[in-house]
Amino acid sequence: MTLEEKCNSTAGVPSPCAGYVPPVPRLGFNGMCLQDAPSGVGDGVGFVTSFPGGIHTAAMWDKDLMFKRASIIGQEFREKGVNIALGPMINIDRNALHGRNWEGFGSDPYLSGMNAYQYVLGLQEQGVVATPKHYIGNEQETNRLSDSYSANIDDKTVHEIYLWPFADAVYAGAGSVMCSYNRVNQTHACQNNKTLNGLLKNELVYRGNVMSDWGATHAGVESALGGLDIEMPGGSGFMGYALLAKVHDGSLSEARVNDMVTRIFAPYFLLEQDQSFPKLDWNRDVTHDHYKVNRELARAGMILLKNLRNTLPLNASMDRLLTIFGAAATQYDGGLNPGGGPTGQGYDGAIYQGGGSGFVKPTYGVDPLSALLAKARNVRGSEVVQLYLGFPDEAAEPPKVLRGFSRVYLEPGETMIVTLTMRVKDIAYWNVITQQFTVAKGNYKVYVGTSANWDDLKLQGSFTV
Repeated sequence: MTLEEKCNSTAGVPSPCAGYVPPVPRLGFNGMCLQDAPSGVGDGVGFVTSFPGGIHTAAMWDKDLMFKRASIIGQEFREKGVNIALGPMINIDRNALHGRNWEGFGSDPYLSGMNAYQYVLGLQEQGVVATPKHYIGNEQETNRLSDSYSANIDDKTVHEIYLWPFADAVYAGAGSVMCSYNRVNQTHACQNNKTLNGLLKNELVYRGNVMSDWGATHAGVESALGGLDIEMPGGSGFMGYALLAKVHDGSLSEARVNDMVTRIFAPYFLLEQDQSFPKLDWNRDVTHDHYKVNRELARAGMILLKNLRNTLPLNASMDRLLTIFGAAATQYDGGLNPGGGPTGQGYDGAIYQGGGSGFVKPTYGVDPLSALLAKARNVRGSEVVQLYLGFPDEAAEPPKVLRGFSRVYLEPGETMIVTLTMRVKDIAYWNVITQQFTVAKGNYKVYVGTSANWDDLKLQGSFTV
């Protein structure tokens, strides 16, 4: 590639997609299409499956289903001709008012990390590049754009909470990472040398590219030197062709441009997108029989809080009266608003609402009454076995942290032995002095049960390091 071609590749160009890596006609490269969303092919594209959101997926506690969901999402992206999927969203949902919580995998970094790992594996198995986002500290919507609030996070918290799921995504081989709108410790996330170069590329040994969130770039050379590889959607004048002059005047080295371009194109060749990748076609129906898997996913993520007098599962032979009430009992589309909004005034009833880049246009819906009128049948049960670890005092950790889980399916009366394996990292804490994960010496407490509640942790033990 010529220097001009390389510089041009560092910024997106207009296209029918949410974003587009520009083509290089001289080399026969037609460009790469980028499209949302974390739960399916989004931005209002038709003839696709709207899969359960991330928060629902996390509630499944089933790694096999996490992978299956991601793999089928990847299949639909590929068949549409999309090279890069803009997900998963793996921010830590610690703010209940964060409008993107539904996309992510909850507030536990370990659970989010396991979901991220399976998502990247499943999606990229289909030859589509995964883009974990929004890196890093993008935990609220308030002032995230115009004022770019600063997420001020200490070193230990960054490593043990906010960086944790991104680390698992990198270990899974993610080809791209999207940096966020906010600042991190007062510096814009998309030109933050500490988080992009220091943590992501050096500490985690990340070899893929860093792309900006849409409009999150605030400078050219500063962003490139800070670790940003490609600006989206482009057109700002910061990167792309504008970098050519910066190389000529010595502000930016050609070696850095080469690194940026290598990172941009490496996933394309690694996933063999240069070989028989489908052409972009928004009108191609890619749903197949994915509704069957979608139903399995929806069922697995539903949480039964109470089951008084064994009401469930429903038994069609029993003389019972079941009442379905509420404005949405017999309808599913009374208030669909893909745009979202700050208020819901003016509608007296029940609605479902989603918005933003994560929105996936549903092909159809099923109202609650129709779902419950389906033929009752006997079903096997399942239980989620969870492992929590209590650290020695040296680690300065909470009383218990999640470090393993497995969902097991059992027939009536069946028992099963479950083995949960921890990584070395899982029994380590971030040592701010040595700047590495360290296994503390002392007594570790192990709690195994069906939830984080102390009363549900029936099995307890310990080991000493």
